[in-house]
Amino acid sequence: MATLRISLSLSVMALLSVAALRAQTVEGALIQSSTLAPVRGAYVVLLDQDSVEVTRALTNPLGRFTIHAPRAGSYRLRTERIGYSSVVSSIFALAEGQLLNRQFRIKPVLVRLAPATIEGDARECRVIGEQAFQTLAVWEEARKALKAIAWVNLQEHLVHELERFERWYTPNFRLLHDKRTPVKALHVMPFRSRSVEEMDERGYVVIENDSVVYQAPDAEVFFSDLFLQHHCFSLDEKRQGGRRKVGLRFAPLASRTIPDVKGVFWLDGETSALELLELSYVNVGMWQRERGAAGELQFERLPDGRWIVSRWWIRMPMVTKVESLKGPVWSLKEAIVGIQEDGGEVIKVYASDGRTIYARGRATVAGTVFDSTTGTGLAGAFVRLQGTEFVTISEVDGSYWLTDLPEGDFVVTFEHPRSALLGLADEKEVDLKEGTQLNADLAIPAPKVLVERVCRAATAGERDGLIVGRIRDVALDTVVAGARVKVVWLENVEAGQVVSWAEVITDSVGVYRACVPKSAALSVEVTVDGVLEAAVPAMFGERVIHVLDVEIREPERLIERDN
Repeated sequence: MATLRISLSLSVMALLSVAALRAQTVEGALIQSSTLAPVRGAYVVLLDQDSVEVTRALTNPLGRFTIHAPRAGSYRLRTERIGYSSVVSSIFALAEGQLLNRQFRIKPVLVRLAPATIEGDARECRVIGEQAFQTLAVWEEARKALKAIAWVNLQEHLVHELERFERWYTPNFRLLHDKRTPVKALHVMPFRSRSVEEMDERGYVVIENDSVVYQAPDAEVFFSDLFLQHHCFSLDEKRQGGRRKVGLRFAPLASRTIPDVKGVFWLDGETSALELLELSYVNVGMWQRERGAAGELQFERLPDGRWIVSRWWIRMPMVTKVESLKGPVWSLKEAIVGIQEDGGEVIKVYASDGRTIYARGRATVAGTVFDSTTGTGLAGAFVRLQGTEFVTISEVDGSYWLTDLPEGDFVVTFEHPRSALLGLADEKEVDLKEGTQLNADLAIPAPKVLVERVCRAATAGERDGLIVGRIRDVALDTVVAGARVKVVWLENVEAGQVVSWAEVITDSVGVYRACVPKSAALSVEVTVDGVLEAAVPAMFGERVIHVLDVEIREPERLIERDN
């Protein structure tokens, strides 16, 4: 019996190289054309003069990107986001050490299906009319995900906790052996092909010495002119679990007789996200065909927009020649003696700082913490799943993720010195289910919204400003809890001057909040243990929130900070 050898070095592709010199920079933002909302998790690709990809970068939750060119030269930018049309910039010169800014507006793409119209003889296939444009659109969405996976594999910023498996079956698929091996790796590379030219000439199943080698196409093969010239493409559709799936099928031309591949890319019908690649072999022996020489790849999008291959397998029948006697003549026939299956799945993915950003079969909550009072992401916020030990800290751009979570109904909330000062922070209810990824953006409300919520008990139009701050004892180097803060102002009541005030007590962290008329001149008086320790003026100007920290024991030292 011939030995079966599998060509599995685990890659979907190898496409990119990143240079070390990054002195030349392009930064900017992507926004949705109709809503002007920022587009997060999109790729901005730097192309050279020949439209060859040089490097790429991800947009952050505010839609912003920073991309570094390895050297001075002429470049273009192309946007890539699944579910959105791509935009290519005009060519521009980037000098050594130069910083450029570019803005893009991109439109959502709706993947639709129409009846296919095919013309041509048995040697070729053509899809014409509207179907051709739709096929191209679906192919473009699949290509975006595959190239994104290639980029992630080359960055070496993630650690993948894998489980490789090797299974052996009888010819009727009774499991004989199941070996599983845990592995940690910087890359997930399920298949790596030989050269496009060699695959096109020799086929995808070859015999080398006493081994049968099964090859699977990687992205370089899929995107090559030879593959596109020698394969037909068509669209398919199905419903699974109440969800619409769009399929892009490919198969070799009828004129090709060497071992080849056919299959289908399955995309989510609503988001256009690539979910699955099913692969099988044609123009092979009967046993390989009937006993399922095939492969499969599953794809996952990480919370920050990056893509990985999350699970894969390739299945190969083991075939040998069996002698049989027909009358006086001995003959050799092919017979299957077993089936081998090799594959793996990603159990967890860790960021460079050790935090878990993906856990197979577990729920994930991701989003951004915004400070609407400043219009930026809020860094350093403690985001937690209430009632559990799950907590994380938001990134510099305000993004966060909580993963490896249990099923159930929970509330996601956050803590930050700024939200504690203003007295109001967002929270979101989430229904977590196995294997799901939910988005939950959190925010400190915009100033007007915050004032309305905190001061809703005050009379509208009279107390339309919020003054907040901390009272600090300089001598003891501590905040002052339980201090009495009285904010005083003058009001015109029927042409007479009337003294009004709002009086509050500082909380356990020394914070006071008072609703006042923002147009009035204010005096903030601080009393501790019956002793007036400070009296300082305050004016709002055009603001609706005024932050005033007061230091006592040394009244002349006043720290004032405005929003």
